[in-house]
Amino acid sequence: MLYTPVNEFNWEATNFADAFGSTTNSTLLTASGTAHVKGADASVMVGLAEDCYGMILCFFSGSTVTTIRRQMVDLLIDPAAGVGNAGASWTVLINNLFTGNPSVLVGKSGHKFYFPLFLKAGTAIGARTQDTVIDATVRLAIKVFGKPTHPELVKFGTSVQTMGADTATTAGITVVPGVSSVYGSYSATYGTLARDAWWWQLGYGLNDSSMSDGRQAWDIAHDTTAKILCAQGIESSAVSAEETVKEAFGHRLPIRCASAGSSVYVRALTTNSTADSGYSAVVYAVGE
Repeated sequence: MLYTPVNEFNWEATNFADAFGSTTNSTLLTASGTAHVKGADASVMVGLAEDCYGMILCFFSGSTVTTIRRQMVDLLIDPAAGVGNAGASWTVLINNLFTGNPSVLVGKSGHKFYFPLFLKAGTAIGARTQDTVIDATVRLAIKVFGKPTHPELVKFGTSVQTMGADTATTAGITVVPGVSSVYGSYSATYGTLARDAWWWQLGYGLNDSSMSDGRQAWDIAHDTTAKILCAQGIESSAVSAEETVKEAFGHRLPIRCASAGSSVYVRALTTNSTADSGYSAVVYAVGE
């Protein structure tokens, strides 16, 4: 059998030091004075010293007791900023990253996303947010990875298709979880892929100001008939103080090749015997 080397990343950069939950080592994003409208652009990281091949994002400190909080964040880039320089001319890399009441719970922290995206050295990163509550804030921690030992082995994308985001209400497409740890039915379609995709992420939120302690799992599938799994068992959880967390990965890496034109769906379960109100989700499909 031929030996295939394993790639390792030997460089990383971040806007936090020790933990995702640190409020002193992350970027504070502030929503507009109008609900469901993006606030001001904020600088998250200066121009990268190396090419980036992947990034992990974590949103937290966006919850309020007995309050419905949902956010949609645009991740911005300025490819011409230059190494070490702040961005000045932003374009959207990923639009409407969806979170709801993201917080830091014991053993877990925030709403996490991982995107295998390429950014050239010198690219600055920024972000802006909207919220269901005016002037509300959420924190973003980010870490990027580069210097691969075998760049020829690294699979990465250059674009992300956001599916199901409703910016007018800061919500996604309704998903009704099955109760008592049994999956519910698939959602209505999220529409069809505009481009081929191979990597998948999910964001979720609720319309509930009195949440129950419980855990959830989420599946993304494509194809109207076959419902071929793209991401499986993405875990989230909530507590009665209206705080939630979500992982980036589920039971396996969220890898599935799907062709442009294929329809996308989501289903979920909750460990509770009665589901909280107003679950909705947004899907992110990474392509070349």
